[in-house]
Amino acid sequence: MPTEKQDETTVSFRVFLPESLRTEFKVWCARENTNMSEKTRTLIEEWIKTKINADKKK
Repeated sequence: MPTEKQDETTVSFRVFLPESLRTEFKVWCARENTNMSEKTRTLIEEWIKTKINADKKK
């Protein structure tokens, strides 16, 4: 996301998942040399960007 957001306060975000899904996600994050928090943040940012772009096309 934009660099001006880097100064924002970081907050906790809790997600409930089946244990098997969490484990698989953790393994894939490790394979990509990242952590679950960073990967989740990236996925959310990408999802929001697609929603913004979809709105612009309306």
